[in-house]
Amino acid sequence: MPEISKYTDVEVYCKATECGIGDRLYCSSLIGDLQEAAERSSNSIGYGTEFLKENSICWIILKMRLHFTELPTWHETFRIRTWANTIEKIYYGRDFEIYSSDNRLIGKATSTWILADWNSHRPVIASKRPELPPPVIQDPRFAFGELCPKIVFTSRNDIAGETEKPVIIKYADYNELDRNRHVNNSRYTAWAYDALFKCGYDVSLIEDIVINYNSEVKAGEKVELFISKSGSKVTVFGYKNIDTKVFACEMTMKEG
Repeated sequence: MPEISKYTDVEVYCKATECGIGDRLYCSSLIGDLQEAAERSSNSIGYGTEFLKENSICWIILKMRLHFTELPTWHETFRIRTWANTIEKIYYGRDFEIYSSDNRLIGKATSTWILADWNSHRPVIASKRPELPPPVIQDPRFAFGELCPKIVFTSRNDIAGETEKPVIIKYADYNELDRNRHVNNSRYTAWAYDALFKCGYDVSLIEDIVINYNSEVKAGEKVELFISKSGSKVTVFGYKNIDTKVFACEMTMKEG
């Protein structure tokens, strides 16, 4: 294998169709861009999507934290820098920095992934699969100085009680699905924004997002969203089939 670079840099053009109010990039689109950069970087260290698929393996993201001081604007070409930084048992850490067109650091992110069987989605241990190259750490540096946090995800009844109705209901319709016929995980961020917007929150004040992914949502399934607020933090919890935990998205708001 050729020499491994310390970082992978990816330039991204901000399109009008990926922007919302104020011509700013949707946060959900930015999360998609981060994962696209992750795929390119993984390919450069021997763990690209196509190679893994040939061996019936895939990457699954478990959680991510994203902090930003501003979002890219329409027509802007911004840069994402990413690197693999930790390997702990079956968990792989990957961090990111986001730079504006004038090379200012405007955001950073951290994420945790697993390798999984393509069909069962059970974790794969790389050292037990001789067809896989040894996993690589590009740089042990942490964007936040720590690993990606985990959200306490309680049962639906603890959030909503017996009678409270969901803030909003979402469905796994065609345009929500990825190549595996599951809801693309970046859509959960979009759903969380929709829930806050519907309840009158100023979503432009969001500056920090922690999202944990618990269950996949397949074509046609329904997800009910509930909100819990604590100080400057607002958390959106998604459930399907009454009490199956789908995702939790904790958003911190700037003081308006």
